[in-house]
Amino acid sequence: MRSEKYVKNYFRKKGTVANWWNPTKNDYVNIYEEQINIIKNWIKNLKNYNCLEVSCGKGRVTKQLSRIFRHYIATDISKEMLAIAKRDINNVKFKIEDAENLSFKSNSFDVVVCLEALVHYPRPENALNEFYRVLKKGGILIIDSDNVSSLRRIFKEIFKYLKITPKKDIGEDIFCPYRKREFISMLEKSGFKIEKFNYLGVFSPIKIRTISDSFYLISPKVSRLLQKIPFDFVPFINKLSTYHLILARK
Repeated sequence: MRSEKYVKNYFRKKGTVANWWNPTKNDYVNIYEEQINIIKNWIKNLKNYNCLEVSCGKGRVTKQLSRIFRHYIATDISKEMLAIAKRDINNVKFKIEDAENLSFKSNSFDVVVCLEALVHYPRPENALNEFYRVLKKGGILIIDSDNVSSLRRIFKEIFKYLKITPKKDIGEDIFCPYRKREFISMLEKSGFKIEKFNYLGVFSPIKIRTISDSFYLISPKVSRLLQKIPFDFVPFINKLSTYHLILARK
C-alpha cells in the first residue's frame, strides 16, 4: 500500500474512487446481497439501538441498514462519496470523518459497521482502536476484509506472473487484503471478542484484464448459479472465499 498521506488524499480527492467504486452496479452485486442478508439476520433484534457506519461510500449499506436502527450516523473521508449517498437517503445523519481518528465521544454507539473499507486504511489498528473506543460496553462491531488467499486473487496473481495482465489493477496501491488469522488477530488486539465469522463469496466473479482486452473466468451469471450451492460453508473450499465477515463484541 502507498503512504498514509497518499491514500487519504486519494480518497478525499474528487474524481478518484467515486469514479470506479460502484457496488450496486458492478459484478459483485450478488455477493453484496448475500452479505447484507447475513448482517440483517445478525441484527434483526437490535431495532432500538444506535449505529455508526464508518466509510459508508456511496451508501449501499447505509440505505439497507439505516431502516433497522433507531438512530444512524454514516461517515466517510470523501465529501464526494457522501454527497452521492445523501441523494436518496433521508433518515441518516452524514458526517465527514477519518476512520483512524473519529471525533465522537467514547462509549457512544451500540453498533459500528465498517464494510469494504478496512483494507484501505493505512493504519488499520488505529481504526479498530477507535471503533472499540466509541462503542458502548457490550457493543457490536460488524466488519469485513478481503481475503488474501481468495480464489479470485490466486488466479489474478497467476495471470500477472505469466505477464498476461498488467502488474497493477485499479486501486491496488491503496489496498491491503488480509489472511483470516491476521484479520482476527488485529480485532483481538484491539480488545474485541469474535462472536460470528462467515466466509463469503468463494465463487465470486473473476474478471481478468489483459493489456488490450478483458474476459471472465467466472462470469456474474455463473457466480449467481454457484451461489445457490453453499460453498461458503464447505470446509477447505471456503478458505478460498473473497471476503471474511465478522461480528465482534466489545
